[in-house]
Amino acid sequence: MADVTALTLTLLPLFVLAALALVLYWAFGNDRRGVPDHTGSDFGLLVEVAAAPTAEAADVLTARLRRAGIKVTAVRRGGVHLLLVFPADAPDAKLLLTT
Repeated sequence: MADVTALTLTLLPLFVLAALALVLYWAFGNDRRGVPDHTGSDFGLLVEVAAAPTAEAADVLTARLRRAGIKVTAVRRGGVHLLLVFPADAPDAKLLLTT
């Protein structure tokens, strides 16, 4: 242990911490995902196909879409009930709701 100097005892932990920091940055530091929207207007993959003024009207429309085999979600935003479906089902849902 006579060859170990104070400089070596100081630099070795610093080198280990720097190597650990580089590994952690490589593993977790390059996240390029967007910032989540906390305003309540972003529904991810779902798109809006209709808006109903009351919960009862939203339930009727939701039941109509579900009977046709379309997965639908109803949410309330600002006093209006929005019906949301996946983009692939949106044309069929809009057509079904307009007839």
